[in-house]
Amino acid sequence: MQNGMFMKETIQYYAMSKLGLTTSLLKNRLKLFYILAFVPMLPIQYFGYIARGSLFAALIPFYGFLLLLIKKEKLSVFSESSRVYRFLGLILILASFFIYYVVAVFYPQAQFYGVANYTAYLVGLFLAFFQVSALKQAFTTLFLIVAATNSGLVGKWMEFYMEPWVPYFVQIMAFILRVLGTPAKLVGPTTFILQTRGGQLPIGVEAGCMGIYSFLTFAIIIVVTMIEDPCSLRTKVLWSVAGIIGTFFVNIVRVSLIFVVIHYFGYEGWSKIHTPIGYVLFLLWLAFFLLIFSKRQAILSKFQAFWRKLR
Repeated sequence: MQNGMFMKETIQYYAMSKLGLTTSLLKNRLKLFYILAFVPMLPIQYFGYIARGSLFAALIPFYGFLLLLIKKEKLSVFSESSRVYRFLGLILILASFFIYYVVAVFYPQAQFYGVANYTAYLVGLFLAFFQVSALKQAFTTLFLIVAATNSGLVGKWMEFYMEPWVPYFVQIMAFILRVLGTPAKLVGPTTFILQTRGGQLPIGVEAGCMGIYSFLTFAIIIVVTMIEDPCSLRTKVLWSVAGIIGTFFVNIVRVSLIFVVIHYFGYEGWSKIHTPIGYVLFLLWLAFFLLIFSKRQAILSKFQAFWRKLR
């Protein structure tokens, strides 16, 4: 009887130990996967975007990695890859470091380690760590990485087609500056004369001043966010439109602040805040929008309860 109880306890202990070991290995496997996925992205972020002054473009793949990080629980469900796919994944990972020699034939300006390398590397990493069906979890991340690469070209294209709208933007800014009490005079369709400490300063407004790159970055991020979210099409469209309108007003605030700084502190003050203020305002707006979008059901419930009390 005692031997039977001892055997039962031993089996239970062994089962619990095996379960604990499996859980520990799974956690370590996921940690290793995320470390290996994140580290090679750093040189792409720096040399591909930050060093070139394209900080908006750098936000896009970073957001893609955050989405991949959010999917940690989903990835934990997938079992390890088979030996064949693990071998294929390792080959793809190694080959990713030499893709430059193929890309450079068609695109001589390509980086030695760029987006093409990282895309192949990430696919190989998924094949090496998880079963093949887990690859669908990488789609949005890979889409954002590729989209970030082309955002500069799309931005230039948008600047060309948005140029006719610049005079209307200038008129909106002139009205806002008058409301703020900032002395500004329109002397042309796209030119202000702004009163500063050093005298009158002519300021020309271009299509890029309309926040084209912040619009583009927001649009790319919001498209992927809506694809990932299971809400209805109507909800996605309404929130996307609200987000675009909000981005427009954030850009109005950005340009207004820049003009106010020029008026009170001079042209030198403008040069110090022109770029940073755009990134700060955009990041704050993006974080706020994603937060209220994720909490929309709770916000709606509270609003409905408040409205019923008023009635």
